[in-house]
Amino acid sequence: MTEERISRDLALERLRHHIHESAPQVLDLPLLDSLGLICAQDLFAQHSTPAELRSTVDGYALSSQDLRLATPESPVRLKTSGQIRPSTAEPPALKPGKAMGILTGGPLPAGADCVAAAEDVRLEGEVLCVPNALAPNDHVRAIGSDLKAGTRIVRRGEDLSPQVLAALAVSGCQRAKAYPPPKVLALALGNELDGLDAAPAPGHMPADNLLLVAGLLRQRAVPQVVAEVCPNDLKEIGRRLREEDSRCIVTTGGTGPGERDFILRAAQEAGFTPLFTGLKLTPGKSMFAAIRGNTLLFALPGTPWAVFALMHAFVLPAMCWLRGRTLPVPGPILSRPQLIPVTAQPGWERLVPCTVSAIGAELQAQPLLDRSREARLDMLQAQGLLIVSNTATEGELVPMIPIWENRRGHRLS
Repeated sequence: MTEERISRDLALERLRHHIHESAPQVLDLPLLDSLGLICAQDLFAQHSTPAELRSTVDGYALSSQDLRLATPESPVRLKTSGQIRPSTAEPPALKPGKAMGILTGGPLPAGADCVAAAEDVRLEGEVLCVPNALAPNDHVRAIGSDLKAGTRIVRRGEDLSPQVLAALAVSGCQRAKAYPPPKVLALALGNELDGLDAAPAPGHMPADNLLLVAGLLRQRAVPQVVAEVCPNDLKEIGRRLREEDSRCIVTTGGTGPGERDFILRAAQEAGFTPLFTGLKLTPGKSMFAAIRGNTLLFALPGTPWAVFALMHAFVLPAMCWLRGRTLPVPGPILSRPQLIPVTAQPGWERLVPCTVSAIGAELQAQPLLDRSREARLDMLQAQGLLIVSNTATEGELVPMIPIWENRRGHRLS
């Protein structure tokens, strides 16, 4: 196959188009079971909340007409009877010249249009002394003051967050249609790699890329991730790809042009058709993506830094689409680098780790370019990935992929 290197933007567009063409499964779930998933249909309040007038304080349900002449010097005196609780279904009607005890959240009885707070009145036996007039709706929650019937609570493609589910519950919804998160297989290719629980052995190393891939996916609400080591063998890789029925497969290693780089050939023999076979991007020039039916394969290089960068640039945005999220998905934001790193060649882009600080309303980015320091510190400290092209000039704003997991107090899902 002729090698085709395309831009980062075009690669993302091909991924988005394929995913949106493949209709995801829809589940009908109890509200609690849908927490953290993506909503599969617009949902509306089925009734107003509250559905009736309710008290905002502990006190007494009254008619404002009975209190129009009340003054501190000449309080209105009303006989009290009964008490209304939030659980009271149908309180008896309030008779003229009477008062009825009511707790916070209790429904107002017919004949009452206001509530006197307990601390503002005085009870003398069964007689309530009210020293001040009240207006209609004083200390009363209006019908629909939380949500009105027909209000849209959540759109298709949005998160079923705790606050969304709470609003659905009080407005009459008991279930929600949601997209299940995709099942993902992470494969680390290499004869030198051991599983993460294996004892140390000469010539072998733990498959740390599995922690990068599985960990980043689980942080982005993709809990079903199987992470395994696969020997660097054409037949074994092909067998594993043919047998796998996950919605997405992410492999690390084996994407180069060498005689021992098997993943592209194995994918094609397993029935995958490439969406692209290379990128005008550093790191990532040898990355490719392929499809077989609804299964999407991401083949990443084996260098941990490349895995880290390409997961944020491609795999995590794709996971948003696979989970059913509609546009916009988390993407690049603008920042101003303190210096512009050198790019590889015209027409290419480079992903550069950086730290970020806010100066006024602007984000300032400090590229991490010291190659004499420990390479892993880039992944530990990076708060963003600058997307630098050869056309970028000093002092201008540059797109940056935020890495919120590395910013204390922030989290992007």
